[in-house]
Amino acid sequence: MQSLCTLSFVLTISFSRCCLGQSHPAPVVDLGYARYQGYYNTSYDLNVYNGIRYAAAPIGKLRWQLPRLPAQNRSQVFPAIEPGSQCPQSAFGPGPRIIPPQGSEDCLFLNVFAPANKTKLPVMVFIHGGGYGSGNAGFDLVPQILTNGNKYITVAIQYRLGAFGFLSSADVAKSGVLNAGIHDQYFALQWVQKYIHLFGGDPKQVTIGGVSAGGGSVMLLGMANGGVDNTTLFNGLFVSSPYLPTQWKYDGEWPRKYYHSFAENVGCHTDELKANNSVFECLIAADTDVLQNASNFVSTSALYGQWAFIPVTDGKFIKERPTTQLLKGGKLNGVRILSTHNRNEAPDFTPQGLTTEENFVGFVSENYPMLSEENITSILDLYYIPANASNILVASNGENPPYSTTNSEWAYGWQQAATNLYAETTFICPSYWLADGYANKEHGKAWTYQFSVPPAQHGYNMYPLFAPTDGAGTGMDTVFRTALQYMFGNFVLRGDPTLDQAQISALDGNGGNITAAGAGVWPQWQATAGSNWMLNLNMTGGIPVNNTYVQDGVTLEVVSYMPSNNISSTALEADFQLVEGYSWEGGRGKRCQLWADLAPWTLE
Repeated sequence: MQSLCTLSFVLTISFSRCCLGQSHPAPVVDLGYARYQGYYNTSYDLNVYNGIRYAAAPIGKLRWQLPRLPAQNRSQVFPAIEPGSQCPQSAFGPGPRIIPPQGSEDCLFLNVFAPANKTKLPVMVFIHGGGYGSGNAGFDLVPQILTNGNKYITVAIQYRLGAFGFLSSADVAKSGVLNAGIHDQYFALQWVQKYIHLFGGDPKQVTIGGVSAGGGSVMLLGMANGGVDNTTLFNGLFVSSPYLPTQWKYDGEWPRKYYHSFAENVGCHTDELKANNSVFECLIAADTDVLQNASNFVSTSALYGQWAFIPVTDGKFIKERPTTQLLKGGKLNGVRILSTHNRNEAPDFTPQGLTTEENFVGFVSENYPMLSEENITSILDLYYIPANASNILVASNGENPPYSTTNSEWAYGWQQAATNLYAETTFICPSYWLADGYANKEHGKAWTYQFSVPPAQHGYNMYPLFAPTDGAGTGMDTVFRTALQYMFGNFVLRGDPTLDQAQISALDGNGGNITAAGAGVWPQWQATAGSNWMLNLNMTGGIPVNNTYVQDGVTLEVVSYMPSNNISSTALEADFQLVEGYSWEGGRGKRCQLWADLAPWTLE
């Protein structure tokens, strides 16, 4: 199995200078507080500006405070060629407890990719993932900008991570700001409103998007301030596998535990400092390397595949739990959403060796320690593994058994039950809940799709958006990649991801079936069981694999397909199908409703 460390695509994307090809100086952009000059790429007809400072360095007395405007510095024109320093990084647990500090607290930078000589363009603001502990904005969305005719601008932002962005306790609430990393993102969106016109963008046409913790961030920005911002900062939201770990109240048991552990590792948890209520002041004055090491040390003490420092319900900026606010409907920022997830979200986030019901219950209880025995019984009713369940590795097709509740390409039995449970509670149900929230909002619109191309792991649905459409070796052909990039571009450009007839015709005849994504065919998601229509995106063909599966005493023959990396040598073709999300995977909607009902016992 692929380890968590290799999922670098979704957790952190290495800095790289985008857009290979000849380049020349781009026009100087005057932001008032500073002037920046990026470069013009002749191959893509884009002006690229990397490493633009959008907020003052959050160091010293600005640690754990609201972001502030940068100081004015007009003494020179700053080169905007390379991305700015990444924020301090914290690993997931369990892991090596001591690593060299990686990053700088002076990291509130963003990158802009703007088609040249154009104005009033829609804007896509992308927020990186990484469990709120790692990652950076050193990536680009250039391939799909080009696919969509260079008709919109993208902005990639950085924000404080780990303890620097998500330290939480009563001390922080009293003397600083909670959810500082989400406040950074909010501040960057305010920057876009004020300055993006200088790059050719239209601040009235902003879509925000993100993957994993970036998707979770988009969710929280949609909830920010109780939804009263509405369309002030953005109209649309794109969420990919929105990460929703246990969202405690800001002074809950786990945030308090991690705060005290962090302060202790920094050397600020002495009896004298505690007696004088000076622990927080000590943290503000501490050396950055000591703070970075402490942040990473504590984060790696978190549960398997998780980070210690994550968003909390602060009662002011993030007023409620996501399940509460999203399922109320209406009290949300923005008016439209495109929500997506993968079929196999959690193999690398779930500890291995869970072979019995006792193991399963232990896993659930450890992740959600406030559950009662009655709650556990309710969970077992929906995730139970029958004694005659098959021990085969087989990809679920979502509509017929074996479902992902019992079998996948990665696991079977109680191991798969735990993996699927974590996938649903942490990534997939939040995707559903977001679609519900915007479908229920007045004038709201929601579309949803699942990415099922093997191995369909966490983050894999972003590969065809971030790579050229003619890329090979990942089981997706040009038709699949291009159609998906069209869908993404359509959502940014006109607020509707469905493919128009011209786009379908341009791909027709090249193999595959993408018509289910067409306008008038792919309906909006409705927050009603039986009307949760979504797309299932897959590639069919390849090498057939026959398996026998026993369900309730009935023997079933299951045929799945193993794609080859060499697409030209197989019959793999794009296969987009319209499916009903509530009944999908043996009743996923019912399981998501259970978790919404249990939220007060799991997310508080």
